[in-house]
Amino acid sequence: MTTLTPTSASIGSFPSIDWAPVFAGAIGAAALGLVFIAFGAAIGLTLTSPWPGSGLSLVATGIFVMYWTALVQILSFAAGGYIAGRLRPAAAEIGKDERQFRDGAHGFLVWGVGVVMMALVTAFGGGVAARSGSTVAAGTAAGIGAASQNGPAPADYAVDLLLRPGPNTPVTPTTSAPPASNDAAIRQEIGRLFSSVIRNRELTVRDRDYLVTVVQARSGLSPTDAQQRVTEAVAEARNLEMRAREQADKARKASVLTAFTAAAALMIGLAVACAGAALGGRHRDENTPFSVFGRPVW
Repeated sequence: MTTLTPTSASIGSFPSIDWAPVFAGAIGAAALGLVFIAFGAAIGLTLTSPWPGSGLSLVATGIFVMYWTALVQILSFAAGGYIAGRLRPAAAEIGKDERQFRDGAHGFLVWGVGVVMMALVTAFGGGVAARSGSTVAAGTAAGIGAASQNGPAPADYAVDLLLRPGPNTPVTPTTSAPPASNDAAIRQEIGRLFSSVIRNRELTVRDRDYLVTVVQARSGLSPTDAQQRVTEAVAEARNLEMRAREQADKARKASVLTAFTAAAALMIGLAVACAGAALGGRHRDENTPFSVFGRPVW
C-alpha cells in the first residue's frame, strides 16, 4: 500500500472544486436511484392486490415505501459520493485534514446536483404526486362539495334522493318526466340549498317547508312522508360530507407523512454522500482497490 507524499506543486495548481467528478458522481447516483425506484415499484406491485383481504395493508405498504425510499437514498448517494471522492485529483501538499474536508464537500455537491437531477426527471416524467396533491387541495377548498372525482358530491346525491318518486306513486308526466329546463333549474336550486346546509350545518324552517313542498309535487308523497324524506336526505348529505372530509383528512395525513419521509431520506442521502466521498478520497490516497464482499473489482 502506498500513500501520497507532499510535492513541490503549489496549492493554487489544485482547484478547491473539481466539477467533473461531481457531475460523474451525481449522474451515477441519479441513475442508481431511478433503477432502485423502478425495482421497488415492481416489488410493491407484487405485494399489493386490488382484491379485499389479500396483499399488504395500507399501513404495511406505507412502511415499505418509507424504508425503501431511505434505502434508495443511502445506496445511490453513497455510490455517487464514493465515485466523486475517488475520481477527484489528489492534492497531497494541502494536508490530510483539508483533503478530507474537500472530499466531503464534493460529496455534498454530488448530493445537491443529484437532487436537482431527480427533481427534473420527476417534473418532466409526469408529476403524478403533484397532480394528486392538487386534486385533494381543490376538493378541500370547495367545501368537499366535489372532493372526489369517482362519485357524486354529497349535495348531488341528496338532491337525487330528495326528488325520487314515491314507491306507490303512479307514473305521470309530473313525477317521472318534468321538462328538462325546469328539472335542471330545480336541481340547481336545491343543490345550492344543500350546499348551504352542509356549509352552515343548519336547515332553516323556511328551507325545510320549501323542500317539503317540492318533494310533495315531484314524488306524490303525503306531507308527513315528504317531511320525513327531507330529514333523511339532509342527514344523508351530512353523512356523505363527513365521509368525504375523513377521506380528505387521511389524504392530508398521508401527504404530511410522505413529505417528512422524503425530507428525512434526503438528509440521510446527504450524510452518506459526504461519507462516501470521504471514503473514496481515502482509498484514492492509499491506492486501495475497490472491492465488493472482500474481492477487488478494479
